[in-house]
Amino acid sequence: MLRKAAEDLNNTGIIRYIAGYSPVGDIIVIALCIIMLVLLWQTYVHKSQKFRQLLGMLGSIGAASLCDLMFEQLLVSNDPVPLSVIYLFRLMHHILLTIVLYLYIQYLHEPLWIPDKVQKKYLTLSASMLIISVCIDVAGSFGRFGFFIYPDKTVHNGLNVFIILYALLCVTILYMIIKYRSRIIRPLFRGLLGVNIVSIWLLAVQGMHDQVSYTSVAYFFPIIGIVFMFHSNPFDIETGAVNGSFLRTELEDCLEKGGDFILMSCHMLGFSTKISTNNALKLEFYNFFRVNVKKGVLYHLGDDRFALLLIRHKGADHEKQIVHMLHSFARSYEKFGLDYKIVIIGSSSQVRSIDDYERIVDSTERSMSYNEAHRVGSADIKRFYDGSYILSQLDDIADKKDPDDPRVVVYCQPVFNLSTKRYDTAEALMRLELEQTGMVYPDQFIHIAEEHNKIHALSMIILSKTCAMIRDFMEEGLELRRISVIFSIIDLRYENFVDEVKAIIDRNGIPYSKIAVEITESRSDVDFNLMKERVTQLQALGIKFYLDDFGTGYSNFERIMEIPFDIIKFDRSMLIESTKSRSSKYMVSTFADMFNQLDYAVLFEGVENDSDERRCVGMKAKYLQGYKYSRPIPIGELRSFLQSVNS
Repeated sequence: MLRKAAEDLNNTGIIRYIAGYSPVGDIIVIALCIIMLVLLWQTYVHKSQKFRQLLGMLGSIGAASLCDLMFEQLLVSNDPVPLSVIYLFRLMHHILLTIVLYLYIQYLHEPLWIPDKVQKKYLTLSASMLIISVCIDVAGSFGRFGFFIYPDKTVHNGLNVFIILYALLCVTILYMIIKYRSRIIRPLFRGLLGVNIVSIWLLAVQGMHDQVSYTSVAYFFPIIGIVFMFHSNPFDIETGAVNGSFLRTELEDCLEKGGDFILMSCHMLGFSTKISTNNALKLEFYNFFRVNVKKGVLYHLGDDRFALLLIRHKGADHEKQIVHMLHSFARSYEKFGLDYKIVIIGSSSQVRSIDDYERIVDSTERSMSYNEAHRVGSADIKRFYDGSYILSQLDDIADKKDPDDPRVVVYCQPVFNLSTKRYDTAEALMRLELEQTGMVYPDQFIHIAEEHNKIHALSMIILSKTCAMIRDFMEEGLELRRISVIFSIIDLRYENFVDEVKAIIDRNGIPYSKIAVEITESRSDVDFNLMKERVTQLQALGIKFYLDDFGTGYSNFERIMEIPFDIIKFDRSMLIESTKSRSSKYMVSTFADMFNQLDYAVLFEGVENDSDERRCVGMKAKYLQGYKYSRPIPIGELRSFLQSVNS
């Protein structure tokens, strides 16, 4: 096919080249590439392999458009230009367009979950076709059966092997998208398919009208689709924070490159709601980061949770920056009063995985009070991994449901009866004996067991082992009125709780009166009604009930009166309170006296010396428990203790 020449000659006698080409398409693509590169640079997009492939596509399509623009301009230029230069720009235009398609095929590997072997075949085939096409095209130019230029710049278009190459690559892309469509969500499939169909349609329409102006535009459309579907702006407009899903990948990249970082997590109650309605808070937030955060990325982890990632650089005083930041934050808190918790953790060889950084932060935050900042140290990391190990053991204990599980150990603390002057009751206490950590005390595992719903399995094992020991004591003729077992409100929520307790006691063949149940008061109306129901059901069998930890936190006398407890256990904090002043002593004494008159027996916990004992006796206590009488001992040692003190 011979492109038409101009009908008039210019001053130098060179024929002007007129073709189905307008520079508008290439100029627009070049401008858009520059704009997109600027925006991608300014907005936070994770620099992943996919992102680099996107940049490669943008760079290639921009360079291809520039080569096409130069080729067409040099072809009609009045200036003497070596034909080899024109040939080169044309060839580079086609090679770069093929690279765009090649990178696009490579990009689809991850979102479509294409097997590595299959993907390698696609890429090898694409590269081979490009090499063959370049060879054929160059041969066609020399052999004059393909594209070549006459000395007067008249163009001869013979065999254009690149059109065949583009068609094959486009068919390959459509085939990949359709074949692996089940591996992506439907909106992404429709987006990928739709944008590629539009691009192929534009190329077809252009060819039907003998046009070449919008080739680069057609190849640019799929790149726009990728940006919208896979690399959209991750910034939260209100705060400028990056979506929290990017944090993990950023941490992985940092550690893979041997980098060092500081991660600061901040939880502010009600922040997300207030910043959208309070312009003063929004301005304070922006000023805080403009002044304090010169380098670093802020991530939005949830409604009120943010994390700031600082990459350590040589020569930078990061500690000074953190101290200044915390002081500035404290000043802002004085203005707006949003309660917060701040956790700071640096990269550490002690942390075993990326996920563990987030878990350590969460674990540390749960143990903190509001309006304080905590720097995670080696002890915190060790505590976390100990907790993780404990949780794995709790999972195994709960799964096996072995009432004799050796990892669950029963300790007990004898209780002194002031009326009989004997130790005739005791409290069962829970311990864990684990291979890696040794003895684990309640403050280390009870909260973990409750948070992960493992406490009920432990409670039933403790009850079973306590009942078995009471049976042994009875067979030996050892005098012991009862042992109390602590249960949580979580235990009482199980529908078959009463049946479970009854079955365990029956299995061990002991009287129900030998067991007492200790529970703490609940604030929830639902839990309170449930507690009242459980107390009534078990008391009907002869089981005693203790109200544990009276005087700590929440106490509702009206509710206590509604539940027929047998014994009220005053926490040690009440005993300490009674020493502070006459009014404090009067208050605690009044409580104790009131319960006595209502036929509730009073037990004081935490009695450590003679002075404590005298004070409790003066407040009409019936039972005393504490280190003055005995520390918690293994339940197997209770036999020798009772024999020695009650003889």
